[in-house]
Amino acid sequence: MLRLLGDLQKSYPFIGDVRGKGLFIGVEFVKDRKNLHPESQILDQLVEEMKNRGFLLSTDGPLNNVLKIKPPLVFSRQNAVELVENLRETLDLLVE
Repeated sequence: MLRLLGDLQKSYPFIGDVRGKGLFIGVEFVKDRKNLHPESQILDQLVEEMKNRGFLLSTDGPLNNVLKIKPPLVFSRQNAVELVENLRETLDLLVE
């Protein structure tokens, strides 16, 4: 899933960092990668829309600008692909 999210990061300049270990993953949202000012407004909308699509995600970090992904242990590769595809679709809707 880190690789899929890393690919997603290449397409969106407001994704500053993708990090994690195992199934505990964080995606940092920034206004731009140069100065790394946190971006939380789009993240709040993203979490809400992903919930509407059946994916329970949350925000984390001192400035609530990190998307926290903690899927269940029964999470498959196909589930990871579906999650990232839905993230891409949702981000495209939000940045239009």
